Formats: sequence, structure tokens, C-alpha cells
Amino acid sequence: MSTAVAPYEAASLNDRMKYAQTLAAAGDLIPKGLWNSATNVNGVLVPAAPSPGKVLLVMETGAMLGLAPAAALQSIDVVEGRATLSARLMGALIRKAGHKLEIVKTGTIPTGDYKVTVTGTRADDGSVFTATWDIARAIRAGLVDSYQKNQGGVWEVRARSDKGKAKPWEAYAELMPVWRAMSEVGREGFADVLFGLYSTEEMTDGGIPLAEPDPEQTEDWLKLIAEADSEDALAEIGKRLAEKGEGTDKIRAAYRARMAILNTIDAEIVDDTETPAGGAAPADAPHVTPPAGPTSEEDYEAVAAAQFDAAVEAGEVRGG
Repeated sequence: MSTAVAPYEAASLNDRMKYAQTLAAAGDLIPKGLWNSATNVNGVLVPAAPSPGKVLLVMETGAMLGLAPAAALQSIDVVEGRATLSARLMGALIRKAGHKLEIVKTGTIPTGDYKVTVTGTRADDGSVFTATWDIARAIRAGLVDSYQKNQGGVWEVRARSDKGKAKPWEAYAELMPVWRAMSEVGREGFADVLFGLYSTEEMTDGGIPLAEPDPEQTEDWLKLIAEADSEDALAEIGKRLAEKGEGTDKIRAAYRARMAILNTIDAEIVDDTETPAGGAAPADAPHVTPPAGPTSEEDYEAVAAAQFDAAVEAGEVRGG
């Protein structure tokens, strides 16, 4: 009896769903575009994680295009609920179908005359489709802020986010016109190959994943978490944190550590009916409740650090 694994296309929907769940469990091996955002569930901050639904959508789209699941996960992204293709994948699919693509680059970014022209020729009827992109066109499309000479007479591309971070059109100025031109040719001349799908570059500012900085903090979350004196108070902080989308690995680890501390409130309380020596306590002896968790900032930091290190070691968060 054959032990070969059945192709993805031949698998049942239930098997495909199970496969998507298995792949989603791979965590950081799954592209960030296929992750769900951090959410607040009943006062508990649930960290971001790969979405089995998005993984399934990508694999189904890949199957439609004749791609194996692994190839689909590397070349297909989900943007605003739509499956999108990388421009590189578009080019590969067009050529695989027997059509011709030609890329011509002229000039350079520093000299101010860089231009990319992509020409696609269909194999069936010889139809030709051409698209040209340069930085001036990117400015007109709102993708680039400016393209000017610096004090040394060298042309520089500027495309920044609201926080001043370089966008792909600035970081990869030579590459982005290629992808845009290729996407345009693919969409106009080879819709039968691409099934009308848009490129990731067309749906975003570039489609090239850059390292995302931690979100700007509008509140001192670590201080608020450390000062929370009840589970309800901590849950309210977690809800506010999720709504603002300002969670980081360090903040989530501190949140879990504080929640664990607050859960020990009912642990070991001295019986107020006895004295330490075993005799009867005075009738009016006050009931003393020991403090819940650490009694100083240093104690709290030690516990939080231990919890965070444990989470890193267990693979729940990324250190650094």
C-alpha cells in the first residue's frame, strides 16, 4: 500500500483546515501578514498569533494558481481581507504560462533619471503590454514624498511614515518601480494567468516587510501594571492597552507576571484567633492581611524578570 502523502488539492476541506491549523502553530515561521492582532478576551490580553483562517485562504489561493502550500505561504499575503500576490510571483506565473516578460532599466536614482519599463508579450496572440514607472510617477501616485538633490548634488528619494520611518519606496527605491511596472503589466495583459488578483505592492505602500518598531507608548504601561492592586484593575489596564494597540513582548510578559501575583491573594493568611505562641489572641486583635505579591518595586521587577525569562525560554515571546 502506498504511503505517499495525498496532494493538497485532493484533500478534503476538513483535512485542509487541520493542515492550516498545524501550519499556524509554527508561530514565527509564518509570515507576519498572516497573523491576527493582539486582542483582549475577558480582561486577558491575548498576544498576536498566526491566523489559521488566513493560512487557509493563502493555501486555497495558491492551489488555484497551481502552487504548493509552502510556496503560497512565501508569496501570497492577505491585505484588507484579500489574497494578494507578490510582484515576483506574478512574473514567475506569467513566464511559467509561456508568455514573455522583459525588464529594461535606464538611468540611476542618484542622477535623477532612473526609469523602469516592463514589457509583456503574450504567447497566444502576440499582444504586447507595456508599463513604465519612475520616481516622478510614484510622487504623483502619493507613494513618494519628494525626489530632490541634496547639498552634494545627488538626487535622493524621501518617503516617510507619520513617525518618520523610511517606507519601502525610500529604502528600496531601485526595486519598487520594477514591481509596480510588473504588477501593472500582469493585471492588464495576463488576467487569465493571475485570476484578476492584485499585487501586494498595489495594495500597500510597497509590500516589502520592514522591521516594525514597537508602537509609541501613550501611557506608562509597565508602571500601571506594576501598581495594579486587583485582577479587575489589571484587566481594565489590559483592555485599554489592547484598544490602543500598544502591546509589546515586554509589556505582555509583565502583564502575565502581575496577573500571576494577583492570583495569590488568598494564599496563606495567619489565623487571627491565635497568637504566634499558640495562646488565644485578644478579642479585639485586628485581622492582618499580608500584602499580595512583592512589597517593593525591586521585588516586583525580580518576579517580572523571572516570568519574562521563562516565557522567552518557552518560546512564548521573543527576547530582546
